[in-house]
Amino acid sequence: MELASSNSRESHVPPEIRKINSPALRALLIQVASLLFCVVLAYTSRHLSGYVIPFFALLALQSLLSLSLAYICGLDWWWRVIEFFFPIAVVFALYFRFPPTISLLLFFALFLIFGSTFRTRVPYYPSEATLPAAILELLPDGKNVEFLDVGSGFGGLLFDLSKARPQWSVSGVEIAMFPWLVSVALGKLLGYKNIKISLGKYEDIHFSKFNVVFSYLSPVVMSEIWTKVQNEMSPGTLFLSYEFCIPDVPAFAEIQTAENAPMLYVWKI
Repeated sequence: MELASSNSRESHVPPEIRKINSPALRALLIQVASLLFCVVLAYTSRHLSGYVIPFFALLALQSLLSLSLAYICGLDWWWRVIEFFFPIAVVFALYFRFPPTISLLLFFALFLIFGSTFRTRVPYYPSEATLPAAILELLPDGKNVEFLDVGSGFGGLLFDLSKARPQWSVSGVEIAMFPWLVSVALGKLLGYKNIKISLGKYEDIHFSKFNVVFSYLSPVVMSEIWTKVQNEMSPGTLFLSYEFCIPDVPAFAEIQTAENAPMLYVWKI
């Protein structure tokens, strides 16, 4: 499970590295260190032995070294993917000489979708198509549900639940601007009347307004959101988490949403 593997990796991270709390700063330092190593290696090889290391061999070495250091430094899997492909992407962009306007627009689009990750430590996770059916089966049809999706993304889960249960009150909160704009626009375009999607942090939403709170966030924030759940949700309400557990808190129920799909964990408050 990702949570256990993340904690295990972090326990093997050198103390000097653990002091750098920002994953983004770790990632930047890894790229700088890998680049410097490759530059020194190329310079040393050329001047001591006369052998010129091929450029693409150095590029492959930097990508692999960055990947290895990302693992050693305890970065999660998505950071390792970024570390590996970043040098390749830079060379690719320089080789094809993308116009500055295209590069700027691409950067801006990616920032709107993923920029909040640097603050929240939560990357964008699209859920599986089998998730809404599992939630609908868990909650009785006639139940008065006030549902909150923490980190609602592009609103896919909210739309599915709203369509199947128009009598529910379905809400979402999303910190990234672009997914929020898309979800709000789609909600209005498709005519959903029982959906409200807010722009902002889930920390600013009081969970006492809801009897079902769902999250698909990240292992690093599960303890924080569990504290908020305990402090704000009423007895008898439900907290759901897709794929990620709460450390040292056994779930009330574990639902396999589909074969090879992540688990839906349920806690009864």
